[in-house]
Amino acid sequence: MSRWSTTLFTSTLLLFSFSAVAAAGQVSVKGVHLCCGACQARAEKALEGIPGLTKSAVDRNAKIVSFIAADAKAVSTGIASLAKSGFYGTATHDTKPVKFPLTGAKKDARGDAHTLRGVHLCCDACVVGAQKAVEAVKGLQAIEIDRKQRTVKLIGKGIRLEEAISALQKAGFYAHVHPPKKPKTQSSPKNTTKKK
Repeated sequence: MSRWSTTLFTSTLLLFSFSAVAAAGQVSVKGVHLCCGACQARAEKALEGIPGLTKSAVDRNAKIVSFIAADAKAVSTGIASLAKSGFYGTATHDTKPVKFPLTGAKKDARGDAHTLRGVHLCCDACVVGAQKAVEAVKGLQAIEIDRKQRTVKLIGKGIRLEEAISALQKAGFYAHVHPPKKPKTQSSPKNTTKKK
C-alpha cells in the first residue's frame, strides 16, 4: 500500500468515525429543577439502563442534565424517562430542539380545578418550588400539593390549564393531566332466541 493510499484510508476512517459520533450526539436539558441531592439522584436514576444512552451527567448547580444518545430513539427515550420522573427543561440534541412528551392539556382548557400529575416532589424544597411556580397563575385561589401522589391541584376560577403547566415547566418541573375516563356503556342484551 502506498503512502498516499494509507493516508487516504486513515482520513476516510477518521471521517467515518467522526460521522458516527456526530450522529450519536450530545443531549442537554437546561433549567431542570434540581434543588437537592435527592433530585440529582432521581435524575441520574431516570437515565440508568436506557439502551443507546451513555455518559449521563447531572449538574445540580448549573441545573443541567446531559447525556450522549446513540440515535433518535435513545434521545426520545431519555427525555421521556426524565419527564416520567417529573423533570423538565429546554432540551437540545446537538443544536436541534427536542420536545418533551405531550402533557394531555387541551388547548385553551379552562376550569375551576386542575390536578397536575407526575410532578417531581422529592422534598420540601421541591414542594415550595412548585408552589412558587404556580402562584402567579391567573384565577388561582388555592394550591394543594401531595408529595406522595406527586400532584399539584389548582383551585380557583377560570384557570387556564396551559398557563399552569407552562408555569411549572419554567421552574423545571414536568406535569401532565389525565383525560377523564369514558364511562362504560352498557350494551343492550343480546337476543339469544334462535329462529326456527
